Amino acid sequence: MSDQPLVQYASRTDVGMRRAANQDSLAVRLCSEYAEWQQCGHFFAVADGMGGHSVGDLASRISVETLPLAYFKMDTESIPERLKGAIVAANRAISDKARENPEFADMGTTCSTLVLSPVGAFVGHVGDSRVYRVRNHEIQQLSFDHSLQWEMIRQGRATMENVDMLHPRNVITRCLGPDQNVNIDIEGPFHIQAGDRFVICSDGLTGHVSDTEIGAVAANLPAADAARLLINLANCRGGTDNITVVVASVESYPSVSGQLVDIAPAKSPVVNIEAAARKRLLLSRISLLVFAFLATFGLVELAKGERWGLLFICPALILGFVRLLISASAKTAEEKPDEPEPKSNQLPGGSLPAPKSPYRTASAEVEGQFLEFLAEAQSELTQAAKDNAWQINFEELADLNRKALDAVEKKKTDRCILFRARAIDELMKELYAKTRRT
Repeated sequence: MSDQPLVQYASRTDVGMRRAANQDSLAVRLCSEYAEWQQCGHFFAVADGMGGHSVGDLASRISVETLPLAYFKMDTESIPERLKGAIVAANRAISDKARENPEFADMGTTCSTLVLSPVGAFVGHVGDSRVYRVRNHEIQQLSFDHSLQWEMIRQGRATMENVDMLHPRNVITRCLGPDQNVNIDIEGPFHIQAGDRFVICSDGLTGHVSDTEIGAVAANLPAADAARLLINLANCRGGTDNITVVVASVESYPSVSGQLVDIAPAKSPVVNIEAAARKRLLLSRISLLVFAFLATFGLVELAKGERWGLLFICPALILGFVRLLISASAKTAEEKPDEPEPKSNQLPGGSLPAPKSPYRTASAEVEGQFLEFLAEAQSELTQAAKDNAWQINFEELADLNRKALDAVEKKKTDRCILFRARAIDELMKELYAKTRRT
């Protein structure tokens, strides 16, 4: 197939409600030529400058400026090598800049990249920004959080239930910039098909919006509406950090070739051991009855002086011999030790299996509680607009509200979310204009 895939995307970055500056950055480059797409694929990146480091915004900007240039210029046929080389180049560029000025010495940034290629999707990742795939009412996290919390969970020193009480949320274990050498995760290739949605985002989103909500929004809205609603949701819930979102919607895609990490190999036939044992027992009992009948009848006839009784004795002996062979074979099978299972990858110094992407999966179904939240958010923002005399078209808001209620009645949840999203966006635009300094 010589056609390029049809991928719609939207990208947005927002300062949030608490920060004075936006330290997030993003980059998107879609291939315009088929030959370039076949060799490199479409490229997406999100970088979150470290809030605790000096000039994190500079680090994230250097990252997203360097990544696409290095990625598309690299002379290699391997997309994983190309992706890793681009991230290495970004890390070097940030480190070189830091050495020029002592004030930049500790600047750093996360880096999460996604490539949609003819052989599948690849993720290149450092830090705790995330890459998701949404498919079939499910959202999968394709990247591993390089954070203290996730490392403690992986090592068995915390659980998802108690990790927030034991370890701080905002401590990351890897980033670009501070060190000349950086450990980079390259994941994939993952399968791609029409209808897939990919989301790349900074932790300003995931700190306020759950995986299920992210999946529900990405799956049910066009990319542009989804990106706007996700940022608005995070800000409605406090907006404590900068928020960056890229939503890529796969409308059509050529058949993906190659060995895919998330497509399970064909399973070998499963043997029902209990059923086989019951079958052996039944055959054994039948053979025993036949053996007893033939042997008894033959012996009785021999006792009468009838030599043709041997015609029954001989088959009985043969049947008895066969029965002994079956019993011996069954006993050998039962006593044979189980084959050891193949060893899984082990974590250094521990017995826990090494993690494998997708690292976390959640439902992307639209929940009633989420629809209620959207309705309440729209209602509260509308009341605030009335109380503060915002320049809002209230008739249009009322119409969107009626359409949303009608969509709920008709069980068209995607339409309901769309109408709510557009009403909330109009209200949030006015809120941003009133609360943010230009």
